[in-house]
Amino acid sequence: MNLLISICESFLTPAKVMLYSLSRFHEDVDIYLLYSSLSQKDISDLELFLINKCKARLHPVCASGFFTNVPLSSRYKKPELYYRILAPYLLPADLDRVLYLDADIIINGSLNEFYNQSFENNYAAAVRDRFENIDKVIVLKEKLGLKKEDSYFNSGVLLFNLALFRKEITLEDIMALIEEKREALRYFDQDVLNCLLKNHIKLCSQEYNTQTYPFDQCSLSDIKDTAVVIHYTGLPKPWSPDYNGTLDYLYWKNALNAGFNEDYQAYWENKFGSQDPEFTID
Repeated sequence: MNLLISICESFLTPAKVMLYSLSRFHEDVDIYLLYSSLSQKDISDLELFLINKCKARLHPVCASGFFTNVPLSSRYKKPELYYRILAPYLLPADLDRVLYLDADIIINGSLNEFYNQSFENNYAAAVRDRFENIDKVIVLKEKLGLKKEDSYFNSGVLLFNLALFRKEITLEDIMALIEEKREALRYFDQDVLNCLLKNHIKLCSQEYNTQTYPFDQCSLSDIKDTAVVIHYTGLPKPWSPDYNGTLDYLYWKNALNAGFNEDYQAYWENKFGSQDPEFTID
């Protein structure tokens, strides 16, 4: 299995937890890292973690110099936001597919069926965004030049058909599209990808990108029983003391099994003002 991540320093620990959760169901994984701001120590620490905890291999690819003049989110002011789009051009030419995963994800089952599916002549496979039919997304789609009936997918779980993508879409095409849509972009790389892949995206079951926001629509039992990919969309994230949902349990269960005990104690003390001696992993 070929996996792609793109992170900055602030998402290193969540990415490690996500990759650990993946390793419970998949070993012998090649993980490609697109980065620019990570230090060599960050990369070495991640590589060691993957060897010791996940039995996986890391392939760092520096993407510095790309997307230096693009619109950025006020919540995430890093060009790494866009780096997944570079997969067809920066990853080895002999890769025919790669699965991109956001760092704010927990894997809760096997991805084999999703990963090995037929692309059916599409550029990628993804899952509809949970909010694609709300008014503000319908308005956004109109601003982006999409029709109301066009799908709008979440880009946090994206299986790339690298061979077809490379053949038919150039990096120049992507940069031109970003410039054309610059003023309309609200969800940035996700908007760009929805415009770029319009009518060439294979839509898959929600179980492969179960988006948890808003929290009151998700129960722990339902998620545990049905979701293969649990995606902590929106803010706050489950590692934040401000998180007010019930699904932080799944994140911290994996984090503790991966060895992040000190992070958990700090989280608990910041959230409740005391240590949590009763916490156990089942």
